[in-house]
Amino acid sequence: MTTNPPRSGARSLTLCLALLIFTISWMAASPALAQSALGIVQGTVVDAAGAAVPGAQLELLPAHIKGITDSQGDFRLPDVPAGSYTVTVTYVGFSPVSAPVTVAAGQTISLPLKLSVANNSEQILVSASRPHGEAEAINETRVADNIKEVMPSEVIRSLPNANVADAIGRLPGVTLYRIEGEGVYIQVRSTEPRLTNVTVDGITIPAPEPTVRQVRLDVIPSDMVDSIEMNKTLQANMDGNGIGGSVNLRTKEAGDKLILDTYSDGGYTPILDGVGSYDLGGTVGKRFGLNKRLGLLGNAVMDYNGRGIDNIQPGLDPLSTFAAPFYDNNTIREYRYDRTRYGFDGSADFRLTNDTTLYAHGFYSDLKDYGDKWYYEPVSTAIGGTAADPVYPSETTKSSSPKFYTSNKRPNASVATLILGGRTVHNDSLWLYQISASRSYEQDSAGNPKADFSWVGSTVFCNYVPSMQNDPNHPHFGNCDNSADSPLLNGANWQFKDITTSTGINAQLNLTAQTSWEHGYRWAEHNGTFEAGFKFTNGHQTQDATETVYDSFPSNAPLMTSLASDFSSTNYYGGHYFGGHYGQVSDFTKTQAFTLANYSGFVDQQKTAADTYPNLFHTVEQITAGYLMNSVDFGRLHVNTGLRIEATRDLTFGYNVNFFGTYKDGSYSGGSSSAVCPGNKAPVAPQPGNCYTYTGVNNNPSYVDFLPSVQLRYALTQDANVRAVYARGIARPDPYQLVPYVTEDSTASPISVLIGNPNLRTEHANNYDLLFEDYLHPLGLVQAGFFFKQLDAPQVEVTIPSNINLANFPAGYFPTSIQQVIEQYPGDAVTQYTNGKNAYLYGFEMSFQQHFSYLPGFLSGLGVTANYTYTGSKEKGLPLRSDSPSTIDQSPNSWRVSPTYDTKRLSLRAGLAYDGASVFQYSYTSPAFVTGSDPSGLGPKGPSGDIWTLTHFQVDAQASYRVWKGLRAVVNGLNLNDEVFGYYTGSKAFINQREFYKPTYSGGLRYTFASAR
Repeated sequence: MTTNPPRSGARSLTLCLALLIFTISWMAASPALAQSALGIVQGTVVDAAGAAVPGAQLELLPAHIKGITDSQGDFRLPDVPAGSYTVTVTYVGFSPVSAPVTVAAGQTISLPLKLSVANNSEQILVSASRPHGEAEAINETRVADNIKEVMPSEVIRSLPNANVADAIGRLPGVTLYRIEGEGVYIQVRSTEPRLTNVTVDGITIPAPEPTVRQVRLDVIPSDMVDSIEMNKTLQANMDGNGIGGSVNLRTKEAGDKLILDTYSDGGYTPILDGVGSYDLGGTVGKRFGLNKRLGLLGNAVMDYNGRGIDNIQPGLDPLSTFAAPFYDNNTIREYRYDRTRYGFDGSADFRLTNDTTLYAHGFYSDLKDYGDKWYYEPVSTAIGGTAADPVYPSETTKSSSPKFYTSNKRPNASVATLILGGRTVHNDSLWLYQISASRSYEQDSAGNPKADFSWVGSTVFCNYVPSMQNDPNHPHFGNCDNSADSPLLNGANWQFKDITTSTGINAQLNLTAQTSWEHGYRWAEHNGTFEAGFKFTNGHQTQDATETVYDSFPSNAPLMTSLASDFSSTNYYGGHYFGGHYGQVSDFTKTQAFTLANYSGFVDQQKTAADTYPNLFHTVEQITAGYLMNSVDFGRLHVNTGLRIEATRDLTFGYNVNFFGTYKDGSYSGGSSSAVCPGNKAPVAPQPGNCYTYTGVNNNPSYVDFLPSVQLRYALTQDANVRAVYARGIARPDPYQLVPYVTEDSTASPISVLIGNPNLRTEHANNYDLLFEDYLHPLGLVQAGFFFKQLDAPQVEVTIPSNINLANFPAGYFPTSIQQVIEQYPGDAVTQYTNGKNAYLYGFEMSFQQHFSYLPGFLSGLGVTANYTYTGSKEKGLPLRSDSPSTIDQSPNSWRVSPTYDTKRLSLRAGLAYDGASVFQYSYTSPAFVTGSDPSGLGPKGPSGDIWTLTHFQVDAQASYRVWKGLRAVVNGLNLNDEVFGYYTGSKAFINQREFYKPTYSGGLRYTFASAR
């Protein structure tokens, strides 16, 4: 049993004592709560169109009893002394509403309330879809205990967001990790994706990909959710694994009025000589019965995106200079994707009695991300220059030929959740109870199948000559990549060399049971709520996937011409490479079929074992959590305190793989007289190779975490608040990283060794926030705040270079697990997840949102949403580094600007998004630790520095027009400026990758039944 106690023990103890004081105070006051002279005021708040209004604030005067409407617009004010009162409802964007009410002892009063429309600007809020959603989001933000932002469906679909990651990326302080032109992972406040938790209706969904925790959100279409809740601070009734933030995807539920919403559109992207896209979907739901006891809703969506990518990835020479970067090779890549995404979700609820409701929520989403890739690789025959241009005369000339690769992937990723639960309401308490199952999977999870072709054409020189380069963003290799006449495009110059195939699946099933009890009370004229809860989750992940490597084919292996694809492109990379023409290329399906029919005996057992055994594992993670939380109002001050305790138990299993000796021509050589490999783990003729053994290994750690939190909100005025927050969060290691596996890849250069770390510790963070907010009229919001994250034992991936000399290091410098592997595999590059010493991250956020309806004439339709985030960070105690680099994914500057224009019929919105450069991967090693690790002498900013993402600026836009009643015509443009995506090494002078997607244009119709609003 290992325990990771919080280092800030005194602070945590103080917070726990504060919570106990509030709890004891409530218990002391409880006899007063049982007085019979109390009543209940309940009801529903709707807007001028009859739609439910969530997040409205209610106050019963003169008793100052306060309440908030839930997601269905319902409210409940318990413990009201008998008497006459006035109920006041306030909602940003609408005029306040007041109504008299008389409460008798033991009586429940039902009070329907309707927000009024005082002027034309508020009429626009009711009739225009997006402003209505913005009003809902602002009001939910205003009443939240924690720092939270909400994006309702009307706002999500006001820009071309292909998936929920794209939508979340428009929120303040959120940047995106992009793959294939779409957002995939979210980075909240410049933290790594692994530090943000993702839930559906409050239930954590497992990642479909193996060996990571973060969920790839491109699996989920944006129209699958009713709203997105971004929680930037944690409270006790939330899972603790949200150091960066916690995102809740809230699904749709039936309301009293009919919900009917359908849409369909089609699009076009001018790449790969033109590819198409389309999407369609619909939602229908309503409450049924005389008393509206039964609610049913169903939602289905589907989209297809034919995407192409133009990409280059030059190989940087370590002796490059800022003035003259040199590239040893370049892979000139073309990608063709068929991305089909679809999903279903629905809900059913039944009011068993006036006090008890039972419900079921279901959610399923699937992404088939099928793709074909082709790479041409010109290789310089003289490293560092030629005799005519001796840039680096100390280097020697090498003999190498161009290469061609083709890759084919057919992964199918999916996430699903089923929730069964209920809620029981008593006079002054609420009891919630539910069970759930969440499953994710990814087929073909072992890797990307790939086939290689070797150069058999006449001698070709692809030298990179710095003096002949005229564009630093488009490095060229002689005549090999300049025109459509390039010999690289001739299939007769390429011969089939080897192929890797893959199959298998990674899957995880989470089973969760949870309950909570919430009690409202009044204590010395103060409103309060005490809450306690329990949760247990069992997460079981299994990967059973294999890769098979076929190699060392005979000399008469076929040429590409006999395995060719009919693919070609005539508008590649804007004409910068091959004159815009791309092809002839191979067909992977033909190549694989040929291999299975003719070369089935050419399996490389060593490479197959090295690629397969890391993909065979299973893990179980059990988390038992309980919490106490108390909220109370002291006049203008609202206080929320809590303590959450989470106990974690991991059960992990994986494999060690050890290669030794050589088996060739029927005999074994390796220090033994045996004629075969020991254990008969031998390559199969005709393939020679190393012998190997594999051993199953287990690791079963357990630990307990104490997670206190305090949230303070002080009302400066009716519309302005100051918030101060402290919360402690955690980031558990991925269970697979705890498996003490060792896998050596002898095909890499230098040979690489991957090792698990059974001693990898949980990362902790103390999170501090200070925020000012002012709610503007008629509809707007200003926020400005600071945040600071103190990270303890951050988890980082570290590679120990192959040229390390252990004699240069004091005893104990390396963890024992790394030390042993370095000694066992001398000369290999060793990679492992380990813990740094500590890190910190700080930042400043500001946002502004306003509708300028007070302006004259047509200008009254103008509005804007804008935000800016600055962050800084330091990572300390990284192995083999004397500096303190910024943390992974920390972008110093990011901003979003979204101008809008609305009338009763027309709605326009543009989205401009900027993300600054950030460290993607640590790769620099200080020369003091390893000789020759920085041959250029340029330090971390040189060609041996860390890998950075390029800055990213993207422009999107959408326009919709109400043609008739609920029918709207919609047109939009995505990535209108054709922004580049990629990486650089050390400094922007050293290109690592640059890829383009071109804009996507689409248009279609959307129909929303009028009574839904």
